[in-house]
Amino acid sequence: MSVIPAKKWLFRIIHIDNLEYILRYGIFNRYHPNADPNYINIGDSNLIEQRNNHQVGISPPGGELGEYIPFYFGPLSPMLYNIKTGHRGITKRPQTDIVYLCCKINDLVGSCGDWCFTDGHAKTAISEFYNSLDNLEKVDWEVVTQKWWNNTEDDFDRMRRKQAEFLVKNHVPVSTIGIIVVHDTERETQVNNMLKQLGLNIPVLVNPKKEFYY
Repeated sequence: MSVIPAKKWLFRIIHIDNLEYILRYGIFNRYHPNADPNYINIGDSNLIEQRNNHQVGISPPGGELGEYIPFYFGPLSPMLYNIKTGHRGITKRPQTDIVYLCCKINDLVGSCGDWCFTDGHAKTAISEFYNSLDNLEKVDWEVVTQKWWNNTEDDFDRMRRKQAEFLVKNHVPVSTIGIIVVHDTERETQVNNMLKQLGLNIPVLVNPKKEFYY
């Protein structure tokens, strides 16, 4: 049995304009026939395209990275930093437009048939893939929760490990979304109104402990 209990939270960041569709239908990979036709991508478009032809390193579940919905094991990802700064050619956006969807590992495993996870960025050659929760100890839990994750002279691998991914194939149902995190009280009101209209009861938190936004 793993020394890491399967009750830890996973984090996916999205543009707030994607939220209503997700709350109605769940999260789909971008090529799924039920995917949101108006979905706003917030990541690196070149990297997204490259993932479509990159094989998942374990079977089952197998397939290509583009078939999966990725989650991080901690907040404050390098991707969010790049969105905030426009670094690496990523479209710069205000963090107020970014929302976290938070799911527990055991909820995703219980509701989703095909999944796996990595000990680092999934597209990096040295990252390992796993399909058993017994291997959660392979995730660097200290680094994935760090606010600052840059490589150092003593550790040139921090950024890769920070970006360890939990990957769910094809679809993540709405029922697995346990918490929504937003930047400020204005967004909190907006999201709560959306949830009320849809008849959903999902807690909305405003930047807990100020550990979710740069």
